Amino acid sequence: MQKGNTKDLDNLCGVDPLVKIFLDLISFDTKSDPESKQVPSTVGQLRFGAYLLSCINDLGYKAKQDGNGVITLKIEASKGCESAKSLCLLAHMDTAPDCSGANIRPRLVKNYQGNGIELDNGLVLNDDICKELRNFTGDDIIITDGNTLLGADDKAGISCILHLLHNLKINDSIKHGPLTVVFSVDEEIGLSTTHLDVKAIDCDYGVTVDGTALGELDVATFNAYGAIVNIKGLSVHTAVAYKTMKNAISIANEFMAMLPSYETPETTQGDEGFFHVHNIEGSSSMCKLKMIIRDFTHPGMEKRLQLLTRISELLNEKYGKGTVSVKTTFQYANMGDVLKEHKDFLNLLRKSYKDAKVSVIENKVRGGTDGSNLSNQGLPTPNIFTGALNCHGPYECLPVGAFNKSYEVLKHIVMNMAKKSNKKEK
Repeated sequence: MQKGNTKDLDNLCGVDPLVKIFLDLISFDTKSDPESKQVPSTVGQLRFGAYLLSCINDLGYKAKQDGNGVITLKIEASKGCESAKSLCLLAHMDTAPDCSGANIRPRLVKNYQGNGIELDNGLVLNDDICKELRNFTGDDIIITDGNTLLGADDKAGISCILHLLHNLKINDSIKHGPLTVVFSVDEEIGLSTTHLDVKAIDCDYGVTVDGTALGELDVATFNAYGAIVNIKGLSVHTAVAYKTMKNAISIANEFMAMLPSYETPETTQGDEGFFHVHNIEGSSSMCKLKMIIRDFTHPGMEKRLQLLTRISELLNEKYGKGTVSVKTTFQYANMGDVLKEHKDFLNLLRKSYKDAKVSVIENKVRGGTDGSNLSNQGLPTPNIFTGALNCHGPYECLPVGAFNKSYEVLKHIVMNMAKKSNKKEK
């Protein structure tokens, strides 16, 4: 069992500029807040954005931060690459609300031996927690002290883009077409793309740098809906409840029991969709269920939504009209339906992975990315890996080699796009 330390991490910062950038960025607490009515949801994102704005402009660029905290930078093409297709690079500033992002104290495990890692507070990170960890024996790995998340989601993505911006200024051999950089807010609470304007971005393609394990290329996502189920009961004294009381909590349990028990997040994998009730609140007189519905296909999603309607109809027949009501809300659509129409771009990404000496693992995300909505709004946007593992909690870690490979892939995407003429694909 190994432990991390700060001395080795400090030494690494002296020779690895990408890691140095990352450590600077995670000193900012940018945890988003799903209960907030402000935009962005936390002031930490505004403060972080101001810092990023200063960093970018110090490099000689002219970035802007809008009223929502979103940072945008437009970069003209290299000489001779003006006719290349335009590319938008995106990453998000907020960290997940699942775990504290304040006072992050990173450590480095050098030359991981494969026998697990003990964090400062006694938690143990091993293959049982993260099966991918076994792939990084012999690598250096950045970890937490066990009390916070690490913030690699998505400050690792921002680090790669900042490092690229620096290198574009000092290395003329990195040719590029027209570029736009966007650092968004509140991605972790599903609001980031509501603050982005695809027309203003005005690019042919986009790439989010927000994936996880080494080699992943996210080319499809779920279709996603949310649902709120409201249940009206009839509360009377228990002494006279016989054949009179309608317990809303019991009816809620009945509703959940009518959902397929084998179609939940914990019982599905791969291409399988699910229903997930993630919150229940109320009393015997009034109860509310909050749930998400996921499916990779549009016909599959339609069947799931029809099932919710049918369940509510059956319960209303049993308990009376108006007892159960279901309101569904569209969240995002599968970006794969859009990306499959852009084979040339996907082939360019595959070539970029190969150029960076990374084996590509094309992935259907059992979730969503900013690319889900952006792609369906007219900006085809797949997602590339950062190398981070176990995001959103104290077991989050970042293998250094994979992190640097993310940068290399990003660099090659930009260079290969410079060769892609701005003509319509056949």
